[in-house]
Amino acid sequence: MVVTGGLGQGRSQSFPFPTRFAALRRGSVAYFDAGEGESVVFVHGLVGDFTHFEHVVKPFAGRFRLAGLDLPGCGLSYKPTTRNTIAGYADTLLEWLDERGMRRVTLVGHSAGGQVVAEAALRAPDRVERLVLIGSAGMRRYPPFTPWLAETLLQPWLLSRTLDRLAMPMLDHVFVARNEYTEKFVKDSLDRPIHPTMDEMAKVFHDLAKDLVSPTILENAHRFGMPVLVVWGERDRLIPRESAAEVAAKLPRVIMRVIPGCGHLPMIECPDEVVRTIEGFFGSVIVPEVTRTILA
Repeated sequence: MVVTGGLGQGRSQSFPFPTRFAALRRGSVAYFDAGEGESVVFVHGLVGDFTHFEHVVKPFAGRFRLAGLDLPGCGLSYKPTTRNTIAGYADTLLEWLDERGMRRVTLVGHSAGGQVVAEAALRAPDRVERLVLIGSAGMRRYPPFTPWLAETLLQPWLLSRTLDRLAMPMLDHVFVARNEYTEKFVKDSLDRPIHPTMDEMAKVFHDLAKDLVSPTILENAHRFGMPVLVVWGERDRLIPRESAAEVAAKLPRVIMRVIPGCGHLPMIECPDEVVRTIEGFFGSVIVPEVTRTILA
């Protein structure tokens, strides 16, 4: 099992929809796509997979067209030999949406996946009905030397030898809530075969080191014209909620929800609250520059 950067593997064997594969230009990606109606697409975080949203998609089944993919280098998708980037992930997401015939969607992204869906929304704003950012990367401004430091420290040869030993300490650091959902995640992580391998995961960490400490959402907040929901764990130890609040203050159409007693993985730690929050967001009318709701 690997959990780091706030994300772990933990591929669930009880995910409610079958895994399929789509042949894209650069390789095959694993995905799920089920139901009819308005399209809601889920994008996982660093070295995660789409099953991390298991307890969020289940309550929405039958009401929406639900879909998600394993990003390249992650889960069961192809493992690039070239560098993984947030921009490349956004291009892959948009290509996959084309392949699935989804013209206009609500995008839901967690952590690094939040940065991916935000980049996709900036590249193709006409295709994004709403944006949901859960514990998203890209919201914090770091010291100028941080990108260099991150890339220097996260060397693949070192990570591939240490990730497995860091798993449980990182899990203790990331999870705040302890309940049936987090226990299931740990069990799935321990029971599953390794997908991807340690070397493949180490490559993803190193490739994305610079991107993940880049304040792309903060710097482009004014460009998001669609309604945006910002969801944060009150006790997120990786990305402080002050960073999210700073971004929310700059977004033209935003609702921010802080979930008490929750860490960096709200969709695993506190899925019921995440579902209620998204349902409320879907029913909201957010007027630009007028309605800015901060819920705590």
